[in-house]
Amino acid sequence: MELDQLKANWQELSKKMENSEIFNRQVTINMLKRNADSSIGKLERFEFFFLALCVVLAGLFSTLLAINDGSIFKNESILVTIGVFVLAGIWQAYKIYLLGKIKYESCTTVDLLKRASEFKLMTQARFVVGMVLLIPTIILLVNFQRDMLTREMIVGMVVGGTFGLLIGFRAFLMQWKSVDELIFDLKEIRSYEKD
Repeated sequence: MELDQLKANWQELSKKMENSEIFNRQVTINMLKRNADSSIGKLERFEFFFLALCVVLAGLFSTLLAINDGSIFKNESILVTIGVFVLAGIWQAYKIYLLGKIKYESCTTVDLLKRASEFKLMTQARFVVGMVLLIPTIILLVNFQRDMLTREMIVGMVVGGTFGLLIGFRAFLMQWKSVDELIFDLKEIRSYEKD
């Protein structure tokens, strides 16, 4: 009788342990999904902010183009600046589209990882392309404004450009950290789902 009772107790304990393990795994997966959702939220806010910034600045420079008399800025310089903001806005919109494709309900974890990696690649590409196109854009602006450049304008351009680069680089690093956190959480989710 004691042996049968011991076996029954052992089986009951084994079943409770198995249920506890399943519960713990599910809690961990849910926690990782919340972390991933938080990372996606940070990335979306970042992308929407810079999309709005691009739209506002393109609008402001378009207004400047409409009222410009050519005494301070040449129209060509304004058009180059509008072009930069329009292209940056299109890039932002595409990245927002990519973020929208990262949904648990419609994808496997492997698909989510692929989409997050594609987003990371586009983030890196935006940074590299932006840095590569920065020099030709500055050359174009200086070339168009060469007759009107004063010492104050040059100092203002250098100071503004330096601050812009520092802010842009810092923003890129912060976004890069969020992308890495998202990919790490998705990899962890995949490892728990395999078990």
